[in-house]
Amino acid sequence: MKHKTSLILIIHSLFWMFYVIVVFLLNSSHNGDSSSWLSKIDFTLLLLVIAVTYINDQLLLSYFFKKKFYVAYTLILIGTVFLTTIFYCYYILICSCSLSSCFSKNLWMIALPVIFLSFIWVVLQFFDKQKELEEIHKERLEIELKFLKSQINPHVLFNNLNTIYAQAVKGNDNVAEMILMLSENLKYILDQSNDTMVPLEKDVIFIENYLEFQELRTQGINNIFYNKDIDSYNHTIAPLILIDFIENAFKHSVYKDEGESDIVIYLSIKKGKLHFICKNEFDANSQHKKEKGEQIGLKNLKQRLRLIYKDNYNLDIIEGNEMYTVDLKINLI
Repeated sequence: MKHKTSLILIIHSLFWMFYVIVVFLLNSSHNGDSSSWLSKIDFTLLLLVIAVTYINDQLLLSYFFKKKFYVAYTLILIGTVFLTTIFYCYYILICSCSLSSCFSKNLWMIALPVIFLSFIWVVLQFFDKQKELEEIHKERLEIELKFLKSQINPHVLFNNLNTIYAQAVKGNDNVAEMILMLSENLKYILDQSNDTMVPLEKDVIFIENYLEFQELRTQGINNIFYNKDIDSYNHTIAPLILIDFIENAFKHSVYKDEGESDIVIYLSIKKGKLHFICKNEFDANSQHKKEKGEQIGLKNLKQRLRLIYKDNYNLDIIEGNEMYTVDLKINLI
């Protein structure tokens, strides 16, 4: 607001300097008195023009334009400028000129400030409106993202707690270590819960912690092949985007005859471009991939990608005969 006020003050000051120079210095003979470039008549004209200009700027524009009474505003403004010109000709200059001569010589001096500063007012109002719409849009996106994340975060925690419970029932010696990993994961989720973007390194560490957690849980069941090729961690990323695809890979894997299932994860970041591939074996004829929960989760994930990255990402999901592949590319911020 302070910036806008300063901008208006500068524009108006520069304009009035220009107006005084053009009308009273370069056109000093307009009132028939060339002895002084700012005579009493000139000064009276200047005060009259300023009064009309700011009545228009502060009252007419504020009322009629904001209520979209454009035709009424135009008619009132034209009438005001015409009456002011007639008043100047016959009551200040006290000239005996015809009406047409009065308008041809003096109308532009009164109309110029009104038209120019009206244009400036409209332009600034347009930018204010655009800024207001952007703020509303941003607030809507933030609310929507928080809602989507509120659905995702408990889902991650719930799955991990189920895993620990199952291992505790079996008497697994790794339960204590798994609880420690879960604690680290929960800390990350809480830390980023209000952030749209997080440092890339933190998200990668979270993924690797999760994979280690799953490795302990699925020993002899899942073969996890994880590779990364990262040239720089000096980027940010939307949190929990990649982990959702990885979770789905573990959740919906099917096992081969020998009782094992392959999960392949590849993460590459080169010159700010992320390439993520996640593959898991699945049964194309099974209905488990069509569960409502999975459909909602994938829909939310796609919505987050669209809201955050807009045209800066590409997502391909390929359901082959035996492999389910997620191929995601993102231009990181």
